[in-house]
Amino acid sequence: MTVTKRFAQYIDETKYEDIPRDVHRYARLCLLDWIGVTLGGSREPISDILMDFVDIVGGNPHATILGKGIKTNLIFAALVNGTLSHALDFDDTHKNSGTHPSVCLAPAVMAVGEYMKSSGRDLITAFVIGFEVGARIGAAAGTAHYDYGWHATATIGRFSATAAASKLMGLSQDQIVNAFGIAGTQVSGLREVFGTMSKPFHAGKAAMDGLLSVALAKRNFDSSNEIFEGKFGLKNVFAPKADPSRLLKDLGRKYHITDIAFKPYASALATHSTIQAIEAMKAKEKITAADVKSIQIEFGQLPFSVVNIKHPRRVLEGKFSVYQCAALAFVKGRVTPGMFTHEWIHDPEIIRFREKVNVLLNPGLKKFETIIKVITQQNRILEIFIRESKGSASDPLTFLEMKNKFMDLALPVVDLENAEKIVESVRHLSDIQDVSAIIQLCHPA
Repeated sequence: MTVTKRFAQYIDETKYEDIPRDVHRYARLCLLDWIGVTLGGSREPISDILMDFVDIVGGNPHATILGKGIKTNLIFAALVNGTLSHALDFDDTHKNSGTHPSVCLAPAVMAVGEYMKSSGRDLITAFVIGFEVGARIGAAAGTAHYDYGWHATATIGRFSATAAASKLMGLSQDQIVNAFGIAGTQVSGLREVFGTMSKPFHAGKAAMDGLLSVALAKRNFDSSNEIFEGKFGLKNVFAPKADPSRLLKDLGRKYHITDIAFKPYASALATHSTIQAIEAMKAKEKITAADVKSIQIEFGQLPFSVVNIKHPRRVLEGKFSVYQCAALAFVKGRVTPGMFTHEWIHDPEIIRFREKVNVLLNPGLKKFETIIKVITQQNRILEIFIRESKGSASDPLTFLEMKNKFMDLALPVVDLENAEKIVESVRHLSDIQDVSAIIQLCHPA
């Protein structure tokens, strides 16, 4: 049996009752976090460009753009919502697959769910299926795929969206196989565009292409049935060092969604350990920016290649600059979404402090392990080692922290009553008969 056929069988046969209750909880947390970051992203400059685009091209009013209260067709709704949800770089992360899963998956699920008036149970089932398929493909592709320059969220996210939308739209197993083939031949997304609007566009395009693939396959548009392992398939072209054994291992038994990490800061995940360490030092040692002579930050290969931007010029580059994040943490005392602006990128005090920061490659460090050393003006050395930053599966955010993050993002867009209703609706998602009721709460105040 081909990999695609086995995935199709899993998608077709999996029911809500097959998924453990604890896994339902993780799906709800992902969806709540996604709604929050999408509402937050709806206030970013990129949203005006996308809304102008949608206004020009039009489309049947099938699904809603969150935070705007405007409907367009399914694929454009997925494109816009996916892009908005990744605009702040505040969305969830799955380290083993190297992806931001929800920003590709949730836009497709919510668009189809609204269009088809799906129940909360249907939504949870589709979301978990999409997550597990994408997590396995990303884990199999491995870090080498990312090292080649591919943005795994873009390349892998298409398959999450395809799997989930296939479930909601009731495709047959043969149609699901074709949908994966159609999605696979559209794979793209280069890390070269990090720090620009094209990075969040990756997430929206992945969601859009997943839905497009399903819509075509439902009409019996055909494709390869060996898109993963074929001679010119994804493994041999995009990930020649992939480990195919990870694709189907424990499928339907082990759930990778339990390893999800939620972000407490609106910047690249690799910057979080530094921000967290500086906050801890400031609280414990009572030191200020003026007390700092220099900072040394040691990363492993992957984070070193992502956040080593010493002189950010664009606003979005600041989210990928550990220099900028360290400066904000020391000079401002905290790092919030509203601090990634043109003003703070070019602030003279921030620029001066960035010169105190040195970033080194330490090949002995794994994944996102980080060593932060602060040398004070009195030559005291303060050092912290962080294995995984706050928000990871080993150090998760509490539900209250998740709710506070959501409210901070949602309240500038929707009123308090609706924000609280969204939280409660997602908490009791299994009881919701029509998920469009949640979408209606996301209209701007």
